[in-house]
Amino acid sequence: METDLLNSLGVGAGFDTKNLVTTLVNAEKASAQSGIDRRTKDVEASITGMGQVKSALQTLKASFETLNDKRDFNFPILSNSAPESVYASFDASAAAPGTYLLGVSQLAQNDVLKTSNFSSLTDDQNSSSSAAVTIQIGSGTAQTVTLAAGSTSLTDLVTGINSLDMGVTARAVETSSGSYTVLVEGPQGSSNSLTITDTVFGLASGSNKIQTAQDSIISVNGLTVTSDTNEVENVVSGLKLDLMAVTTSNVTLNVSRDISVAQTAIVNLVDTYNAFEGIMKDLTSSQAASGTTGVFSADSSIRAIRDTVRSFLMNESSTPGTSTTKLTDIGVSLNRNGLFTVNKITLGAALSGSYADVTKMFSANTDDQTSYGVASRGLAGDVIDQIEDYLAYDGIVKVRQTSYSTTQGDLADRQLALDEKMLKVETRYTRQFSNMNKIMDEMKAMQDYLDQQLKNLPFTASND
Repeated sequence: METDLLNSLGVGAGFDTKNLVTTLVNAEKASAQSGIDRRTKDVEASITGMGQVKSALQTLKASFETLNDKRDFNFPILSNSAPESVYASFDASAAAPGTYLLGVSQLAQNDVLKTSNFSSLTDDQNSSSSAAVTIQIGSGTAQTVTLAAGSTSLTDLVTGINSLDMGVTARAVETSSGSYTVLVEGPQGSSNSLTITDTVFGLASGSNKIQTAQDSIISVNGLTVTSDTNEVENVVSGLKLDLMAVTTSNVTLNVSRDISVAQTAIVNLVDTYNAFEGIMKDLTSSQAASGTTGVFSADSSIRAIRDTVRSFLMNESSTPGTSTTKLTDIGVSLNRNGLFTVNKITLGAALSGSYADVTKMFSANTDDQTSYGVASRGLAGDVIDQIEDYLAYDGIVKVRQTSYSTTQGDLADRQLALDEKMLKVETRYTRQFSNMNKIMDEMKAMQDYLDQQLKNLPFTASND
C-alpha cells in the first residue's frame, strides 16, 4: 500500500500527493504504453502464428518425402516354395513382378586333391632335400611353392600353398589316429580345374583327386543357365540365387508388388495436408474457428503459401503418367469444406492397374533428386522443393521470423525508454508537489499567525 509521507507527517496541503502523482504519471504514459502493448501483442501473435506455419510446412514436407523417390514405390514381396534348395534374396528397387519356375540339375563344385598319408605333420618328408610343388588353375599362370631343405613337412606345405594368394587353399586333416593328409582345394567351376606337379607329397597322382570341378546348371522358366558358382545373379532381374541342393521338381519363386505401403503413404499424405489446411485456414481467415480474426488475415504472402500448396494437389503433375496425371485420377478429390478425401477403392485400383504411372506422377521415376536445377521432380518433388524455398534462410518464413524478432527487440527498447522517461516524470511531479506542499504549509502557518494577531488587537470584538 502506497503512503503519502508528507501527509503522514502532518504537513502539506492535506491531499493525497502520492496518488495524485501516480495518476498524473499514468495519464501521461497511457497513450505511449497502449501503443507498445498493442504492437507487442500483435508481434507475439505473429511469432506464434509463424511458428505454426513453419511446423505445418515441415510436417507436410516429411509426408511428401515418403513418396518422393522411385524406390519409395518398390515394395515387392518374394515367396519361395523350397528355400532349403534355393535361397533367394532380392533388390527391392530392381526386382520385377513375376513367377519363375526354377530347377537345379547340378551344383557347382571345385577340384579337391589330397596328398598321400603321412604319420606326422611336422617331420621332414624329403630326406633333408628341398621340394617344389607347382599349381595351375585352369589355363592360368602356374605358381610354384618352394620348400627349403629340412622344411618339407605337411605343415610347411600348407603354409606355402596358402601364401600363394591364387584362390587355392590347403588344410591338414587327421584321417585316423596318427595318420595325416593335406587337402588342396581350388575355385568352383569346370574352368578352374587344378593341375599340380609334385614328386614328394603325392598331389600329382590322379587317384588322389577326390572331387572334380564342375559348373552349376539350372533352368529358369525353361531357359538353361550355367554358372561357375552356386551364387547366381542376373538371371532374374533383382534376384540373387544361392543354390543349396539339386532339385527333383521345380522351385516356384513369385515376386509380387505390395501396393499397401504406397496406399498407406498416400492416405497419410492427404491427412497431413488436411491438417496443414486447417492451420493455414485459421491463420488467414477473417473469421477463424476460435471466433477471432486470423493473425495473418491481411497478409497476402501467407495466404499465397496456402494457395500454392493446394494448387500442387489439384493440378497435373509435372511428370504425368499416361493414364494417371493428377491426384483426382487416383481417387483423391476436394470436398465442399476445402479438404481432400480419398476413395480407397479407386486408389487401390489405380495402384493395381497403373502402378508405374502413379510412381512417375509422384517421383518423376528418380531417386535422391537434387534441389538444384530446373528438372521436373514430380508432384512430391515439386512440393518439397517449394516448401524448402519457404523455409530457406532467405525464404518468407525465416525472413518473417527475423523481422518479428527485430520488432520485438525494438518494442522492448521502447518500453525501457518509456519506463525511464516516466520515472523522471514521477520524480519531477513528486518534487513539484513537495514544493507546493511546503509553500502551502508556510501559507497556512502565516494564516494562523495573522489570525492570532488580529484577535489580539484592542479594537477587536473580543476586547469590547
